[in-house]
Amino acid sequence: MAIVGAVEIALRSGVLRPGNRLPPQRDLAGWLSLNLGTVTRAYAEMQRTGLARGEVGRGTFLNPVQETDGPSSLRVPAPRPAFIDLSHNFPTHAMHHPALASIRPAFEGDIDVGGMLSSQVDVGLGRHREVAARWLGQFGIEAQADDVLITCGGQHGLLLALMALTRPGESVLAEELSFYGLKSAAGMLGRSLVGVRMDREGIMPEYLDVVCQRTKAKVLFCTPTLHNPTTATMSLERRRDVAEVCARHDVMVVEDDVYGFLPNPTLRPLAASAPDRVVHISSLSKLAGPGLRIGFMKVPRHLVYAFGIALRATTLMASPFTAEWATRLLASQKIDEIVSALRTETEARQALVASVLPERSIMTHPNAFYFCLNLGNGWSAEAYTQAAEEIGVGVTPLSLFEVSALHQSDSVRVCVNGAPNRESLREGLEKLAGLLVSGAPSTVRFRAAI
Repeated sequence: MAIVGAVEIALRSGVLRPGNRLPPQRDLAGWLSLNLGTVTRAYAEMQRTGLARGEVGRGTFLNPVQETDGPSSLRVPAPRPAFIDLSHNFPTHAMHHPALASIRPAFEGDIDVGGMLSSQVDVGLGRHREVAARWLGQFGIEAQADDVLITCGGQHGLLLALMALTRPGESVLAEELSFYGLKSAAGMLGRSLVGVRMDREGIMPEYLDVVCQRTKAKVLFCTPTLHNPTTATMSLERRRDVAEVCARHDVMVVEDDVYGFLPNPTLRPLAASAPDRVVHISSLSKLAGPGLRIGFMKVPRHLVYAFGIALRATTLMASPFTAEWATRLLASQKIDEIVSALRTETEARQALVASVLPERSIMTHPNAFYFCLNLGNGWSAEAYTQAAEEIGVGVTPLSLFEVSALHQSDSVRVCVNGAPNRESLREGLEKLAGLLVSGAPSTVRFRAAI
C-alpha cells in the first residue's frame, strides 16, 4: 500500500505522468530491498484500482488519476436501502420538507400553457423577473426587473458568470476551498482558478490584495455567507474590506449567495453595497429543493447584454413553467413560514450534531446545512469517506473543494439535511463518531505516512 500511495502522490504532484512506464517488478524489488511478492501485489493493486495498466510484452504503464467532480450521490440513480446519505447538500429531503404543506399550494391554479409554450425570452419573462427583484429587495439589494436574469439554478449562474466575465486561459480568483461545481465549470471552460487564503470569516483581505497584485486577475468568485464547505461567514467589516480590495484592483465580484436567506437576521450581501461591481447569484434549490432548477442573477446593467449571450449559448432560456412555479412560491403569503420552518429544522439538526460529536472535531454554524468534520487517529479524508460508505453513511471529502492543494485533506463535509429525519441523522452521526474513535486501519496509516 505504501508503494501504491507513493505512485498516486507522484502522479498528482506531476513527478510522474500518465503514460510513464513503471520499472520491471524485479528491478523495483531490488532497489527497495523488498521481496518480489510484495512488489507484485503492489502492481496488482494499482491495476485493480485503475492507477496503472499492464500491457503484455511491454510492461506496466500509469493511467491518469481519475478525479471526481462531486459526491458519488450525484451520479448514483437511486440510494441503497438503509443508506444514510449525508453527502447531499439540499434542504431537508423534499419528501419530508418541513414546509411541504405550504409549498404545494403555490403549484396549484391555472397556468397559461399556450403562452408558456410559445415563450422564448432569454433572460426570463418580465413578471418572473419582477418577483425575483422584489425577493432580492428584502436582503437590501436594490434591483428592478431589467437587472435580473432567470437561470437554471445556481450552478448555471456560476457557468454564465465564467462565460460572460472571463476568457479561456485567464486566471480567476476564488476561495482556497471552493464549490466543486465552480471547479468543474472552470475546468471545462479552460479557466484557471487561483485560491485565496481563508479563515473563519472567509477570504482574508490581505491575501486577496497580494494575489490580485500577483495575478492581475479581474474576477473573484466567493461565498460570503455560510461558505460551502467550511460555513465561514464574513462579518460586515470583512465584507467592506474585501469590497475595498476589489475596488482598488478593479476586480468584479461574483457573489454566490444561495444560503443568504438562512441566517436570522440576514446579512447584507456584497451586491447591496457595491451594485456596479458585484454579480449576485441566488437559487431556490436550498429553499425548496433542487428539482425546481431555477435561480436568479442580479447583474450590473452594463453587463446584462453579455450575460444574455451566455444564456443563449447554453440553455437559450430557463423553462418558463418552472420559473412560474418558483415565482409563485416566492410571491406566496406562506414564504416567510417556509423560511422559518427550514431554519428551525436546520438549527435542531445542528444541535443534534453538537450532542453527538466532540466539539473539537466540528466546524459549523447553527444555520448551515452542513459542517466540517475534522479527522484524526490516522484517517485521510478519502479513506474515511470510503469507510463511512461501507457502514452505510455518505460524506464528502474536502479534497473535492480544494482549488490548488497537493496534499490529502484531513476533513470531510457532512450535510445535516441529507437524512430524511432526525432519528436517521442521529444514527448516521453515531456511526461517524464510532469511526473517529476506532481510527484508521493500518493500511491507511501506511498510506498517509508517505
